[in-house]
Formats: sequence, C-alpha cells, structure tokens
Amino acid sequence: MNNIGGAPKVANSLISSQVKAGYEVSAVILTDLDSRWILSFKSAHRVIVMKIAGTLFYIGGAIHQIWVAIQLNKIIAEQKPDIIICHTVFITKLFYLSQFILGSLSVPYISYIHSDYISESQIERQTDSITGLIQNLSTSISRWIDLRAIQQANGLVFVCKALYERFSNFGLNPHRIVISYNPAIDDTNNEPLNPTANSWLNNSQLITFVCASRFHHQKDHKTLLKAFAKASENNLNIRLILLGDGELETEIQVLANSLAINNIVLFAGSVPNPRAYFSLSRAVILASHFEGLPLVLVEAVASGVTFIASDCPVGPREISEILKCGTIVPPSDVDALAEAIIDHVKTPQQKIDRSEQIAQFFSETSCGNQLESLIQQVVSQGLFS
Repeated sequence: MNNIGGAPKVANSLISSQVKAGYEVSAVILTDLDSRWILSFKSAHRVIVMKIAGTLFYIGGAIHQIWVAIQLNKIIAEQKPDIIICHTVFITKLFYLSQFILGSLSVPYISYIHSDYISESQIERQTDSITGLIQNLSTSISRWIDLRAIQQANGLVFVCKALYERFSNFGLNPHRIVISYNPAIDDTNNEPLNPTANSWLNNSQLITFVCASRFHHQKDHKTLLKAFAKASENNLNIRLILLGDGELETEIQVLANSLAINNIVLFAGSVPNPRAYFSLSRAVILASHFEGLPLVLVEAVASGVTFIASDCPVGPREISEILKCGTIVPPSDVDALAEAIIDHVKTPQQKIDRSEQIAQFFSETSCGNQLESLIQQVVSQGLFS
C-alpha cells in the first residue's frame, strides 16, 4: 500500500529469497501513492503496479474495493500463479473478494498478518452521528470479510507470537500457521544525512533521539512531543529527529511550535537509510498506540543502540524480551515517557551487541526459509486442505 515501512521491505526480502530458492515470482503492488517506489522489487519476474484509491469507511470505498478486486482477478487470470502470498490483511480481503467473480481462477493463498488488526478496528469506530453509525456498519461488514478471508487462507504467517495470540479465538487452523519474525534488513543506500541531523548526531555536547514512523494517529507523535518537551525543561542539550511523513505531519509541526520545541525537533522526512541515523543516536523512540512487529526497534538494536517504546498490546515487549534490552513505558503516558527519556540522558551511552539474537530470530534467511516451508506444505496439500 505504500513504499516505506515494514511490510514492503519484508515483501521485497521474501521475493528475493524465493527467487533464490527457484520460484518465479511476480509482484502485484496495490498503492494509493504515485508510482515512485523506494523498493523496486528487482528480483521479481514481473512487477505490476495497480493505482487504487477510496477508503474503508465510506460506502464508495466498499464499491471501490470490489472494483479493485475485479482488476486483481484479471491479473490473476493472466499470470495463472500456483500460489499467492498476500502481504496485508487488506490485500488478503481484496484477493478473497476476487475469488467470487464468475470464472475466477482458484488459487491457494497465504496471508501475512503484520498489524494488530483488533486494536486498529477498535480505534476506527465512530459513535457520534448518523454518518458515524453508517461508517460503523460499513467497517463491521468490512472486518467480517477480513476475518473470513483470513480463516479461509491455506496458510497464515504471524510476525510475532503476541499477534498470533490476539487472533487465537478466530477459528484459525493451527496446522497452517507459522510464526515468523520479520527480518532486520540492512540499509543499502549511503545517502548523506540531513545536514541539521548530521550536525546534531555528531555533536558530543548534544544527546539526540530518533523516531522513525509515519505521521498517523497510531504512532502517537502527540504524546512523544509532549514528553520530549517536558524532558527538555531541565535538559537543554537534548534533540529529537523525526523520520517519516504522513497526513498528520503538519498537525504535529504545529504542536511542536505550540510546545516551543520546534528548535530542538527536526522533521527530516522519509529517508532511505534510517539505520545511519539510529547508529549515531542515544536511543530510538516509538510511542505507538498499537503495532504488529515494529521492525524499527529491531533495526535500532541491530544498529547498536537501544530503544524506548510504548507497551502496546503487540510487538515492543516481545522484542524487548527477545533482545534483552529496551525501555518499555505505558502507552499515552507523557510523564512515563518523559522520565524514560531523562533516564537515558543521565545514563552514559553503551553500544550494545545483540548480533546473535538478531541472527537467530530476525535474519532474512530464517524468514525466507519459514515461508518456503509453508509454501511447500500448502502446495503439497492442495487447494482445499
């Protein structure tokens, strides 16, 4: 759906691993952005970009999803794949809908579950108008179809144990399920750092933190900025670099101005080499309301630094326990997050080496091998297993 973030990077890695394993892989990209991709899926035999629009919340959005499913059905008919891997719940639903079109090609499919769908569903519900009630109904129907699409999948991949446990009461077939942590993927771009970021990160008199996440309600930049403002009151040498873009960026910039921290917070935009920023920072911060497996935290540790993250239902705590590092704070708690930032300011920085754990749990080889094993199982069992 977009050209940055965890799911596309994982898909790109898996395409490469499956091509190396001898499969011929075509990539179908469904995007609401321009056809300008940081990830080009160079290993794929063919790359097909479908520009889509619409939203889950309006009646027009549902109609549009059906239209996209029809277009997807045409591509499947042309490609005649042996198996399909759907890399989000939303795309799984679109493929599921495409199977109801008359004359559609029946193909076994595997669905990747990257996000905390349950928390996301709860946040999206509206309550205060007739329009809200209509949106709730539309969302409920859409979510019901989501679950049917997941339940009917020939295989499921959950990106962490806690995420699987969130779905454990939805009638899933345990014989078709794999828990596979997303891989920590190295930066391949050596682009220079943002000039201001570079001056902060390489100034021994400053202590700089980094947050890499899109500007969306889920990521809770508001709590982060309020906490950082509080931490900066008696720590004038701290700085914050925000990597990413999104629909709330302007609103968050306004908040930074109102908190009078715009001179110590840098909006650096999306960058192709976030690890270069992580490795020079004191810690990476993630204040999300909910997550799946926040790859940014794994990449922070792989870069030699620790992290501060909210204890949302899925993701950060599991990563912290596996890698034996990181500070976990309650979600939406300004005081707790501010205190965690201050603790990191007071504590001398130590580079951490968790290379063994990362190689064991978060390697591209491990992720690729688990998917290949599931593909072989699904193909051998047939479409209706």
